Amino acid sequence: MKTSHKDYYAILGVPPTATVAEIKKAYRKLAKQYHPDVNKNPGAAERFRELTDAYDTLTDPDRRARYDRLHGTHSGTTGTGNGQPGYGPSSNGHRAGNSSTGSSPQAGSRILKVLEDTWLEIRRRHPEIPAVVIIIASGTGSKHTRLGHHAPGRWNVAGEQRTEIMISGEGLRRSAREVLGTLLHEAAHALAAARGIQDTSRQGRYHNTRFAQLAHELGIEVEKNTSIGWSITTVPDPTAGLYAAQIAALQEAMILWRQAETPTGTTRRASNGFIAALCPCGRTIRAAASTLAAAPITCESCGGCFEPKAS
Repeated sequence: MKTSHKDYYAILGVPPTATVAEIKKAYRKLAKQYHPDVNKNPGAAERFRELTDAYDTLTDPDRRARYDRLHGTHSGTTGTGNGQPGYGPSSNGHRAGNSSTGSSPQAGSRILKVLEDTWLEIRRRHPEIPAVVIIIASGTGSKHTRLGHHAPGRWNVAGEQRTEIMISGEGLRRSAREVLGTLLHEAAHALAAARGIQDTSRQGRYHNTRFAQLAHELGIEVEKNTSIGWSITTVPDPTAGLYAAQIAALQEAMILWRQAETPTGTTRRASNGFIAALCPCGRTIRAAASTLAAAPITCESCGGCFEPKAS
């Protein structure tokens, strides 16, 4: 029995047997027509959100299969749409393994699915934000601990370059609301990239005032830190209310988190091979031992020669 629903195939103007390539082609054509940046007619933004929802569902093998089962359509596809079965990157993110929401799903796949769905909801509210590949990885073990990162062009999905959004496994120990804050923080970076805005400096660590403006646009509050700029992120109550369903889903799925990596042993500073050399007048320099042995180094002050300093 079919339930009342939006016909994603009709929205995109493709048959249920359409391949992923055909769906992508139809979406590109319609997205150009209804994108809010070019179409100011009432209802264009809602139409664009419908197109994006349909596209994200029908280009993801798992979501498309669930959609077809639920609504009684028969796409005839069980894989990626190019003749290759599997799970692969979705139009909204990346999952490793089966991410079905059955009675006992794999924990890692489940949280990735919810993260992807949360990103999709962010995109529905802010259509300029692009599709990405979401991963869970380590945020510790290096000089700078990270709760997430935005890395453009890291993935190739069916011939399209996609940005990588990393959510740290260690960060999953926090509350669902805080994890939502990290997603919205990275979404602000994605929005900056989409608009061609330089929102960071210092190898991406320092967040400038333009980032703060984009963060405010997405509904998060950021505080300034002297070393990393406008980066300390919180989710205010009004935004938490808008994403209440996503926070609840995250809370239910966040049953795992990654142990922080800690350095082992003593880290020693690498030697540059220079030694101290002393002049009879008391001046000192540092030079390579081979340089001191090859020929005398004369002090311009007293005319004496620098000799290796006794240890």
